[in-house]
Amino acid sequence: MQELNDLETTLLNGLTEKYPSLKSHLPYIKVAKREKSGFSLYVYFSYIDFNEEPETVNALFSNGEKIEIPSLKDGLSYVIDVTAGMIEHIEFSTYKENWDGTFGNYKIVESETNN
Repeated sequence: MQELNDLETTLLNGLTEKYPSLKSHLPYIKVAKREKSGFSLYVYFSYIDFNEEPETVNALFSNGEKIEIPSLKDGLSYVIDVTAGMIEHIEFSTYKENWDGTFGNYKIVESETNN
């Protein structure tokens, strides 16, 4: 298991602003694996020593933001999958650009479609 990186932690904190019942999950989440696939990177989570009964939350969450990183012209979109009250994974996707799956310096910006 791996620790969450800064970006993953930031995005999960945004998720818990909309779904406060998930905030208690964060100390128990570790990265099970990061998997590159085509134009996407999937970050799968596992819970360690989590003993709470999850609430029935099912959501695909993105908060309408875009992630700018230096290596991509159009940045990344993301979606967090919550199934049966458990935070399952984050999918990061490029806009059809080749990407090595590293973030480096990033900036989260409001999507132009939300302006």
